[in-house]
Formats: sequence, structure tokens, C-alpha cells
Amino acid sequence: MIQTEDRQILSALGRDDPEALGAAIERYSAYVATVAGNVLGRFSTPEDVEELTANVFVSLWKARGGLRTVHLRGWLAACARNEARTLLRKRKLSTVSQEDLILVSGDTAQRALEQKERRRWIRQTLKELGAPDSEIFLRYYYYEQPVRDIAEELGLKPEAVKTRLRRGREKLKTIMEKGGYRDGA
Repeated sequence: MIQTEDRQILSALGRDDPEALGAAIERYSAYVATVAGNVLGRFSTPEDVEELTANVFVSLWKARGGLRTVHLRGWLAACARNEARTLLRKRKLSTVSQEDLILVSGDTAQRALEQKERRRWIRQTLKELGAPDSEIFLRYYYYEQPVRDIAEELGLKPEAVKTRLRRGREKLKTIMEKGGYRDGA
């Protein structure tokens, strides 16, 4: 009988054990659906969330032999976010739809466009940090992965991850200030 610990599920998946997929679905389907629903927001139906959740577990099964993680929950969350964003892109939806921009006041629309531009700029600036710092930032701040897990997955010591986060914040601030970004701007 398969135990539901992530590492045991991942190990069993690596052995092509279909019961491991069942255990992963049983343990994490509600979580994956919640992540997908949060990303899709009001642009989704329950059927969309259900289909996306199923796609995540199909992806897990397809990737079973090459998974390089010991944190199934984090992997599933990242996969769900990516699947949801892909669905939104296919539907040509962004965080601010054209209809919303038409229906809101000029100031609100301007703020929404500025926020969208700021997010684009932050993504570009993160890329300038380079690897593995940009990946560490994304894992820590976006995926809310603990330092210990990041260190383990990237083969670093937790202290090294903390140091990279601190130095990265300083570097990120410098890069952004050179680009004209100021707090509250």
C-alpha cells in the first residue's frame, strides 16, 4: 500500500506505479483546483478548473520518470499556475480585460495600465539578476517556497540561499533605480 508522503509518492511514480498517481490525486486534487481557480479568477467555470486540474495530474504522470523535485506540492502548484496562465493566454485574457478598461474611469484605467507595465518591468529586471538568483527570487517570493526547500532543490545551503536573496534584493534595487523606478512610483 502506498503511503501518502510526497517523497514516497514521487519514488513510486518513478517506478511507474499507477497507485502513486491515485495517491497524488487523492492528496492534492483540491489544492491544485484551488491554485488553478485563484489564477483563473472570474474568467473560469467549474468545468475549466476541473479540466485544468486533470491536466496537471496528466502532466505529473507524463513527467514521472524525469521529475527533479522532492516537493510534490510545490511542483503541482507551479504546474497548475502555468496551465492556468496558458489557458488565459489562449483566451487572450490578461489581468485587465479590454472591457474592464472601457468600463472604468480614466484614472482607474491608467493605474491598471501602470501596474501592468510595472509587473512587466519587474519581470525583466528579475531576468537581469541572472541564474540562479532569479530562480531563487521566483521560488521564494512568487511560489512562496521555504528557503530550506529552495536550497535542497538547487543543491545549495540554506545560508547561501538567504545570502543570495539579500544580495539579490540590493542588486534588484540598484537595477530598478537606474531604470527610473522609485518606491511608490
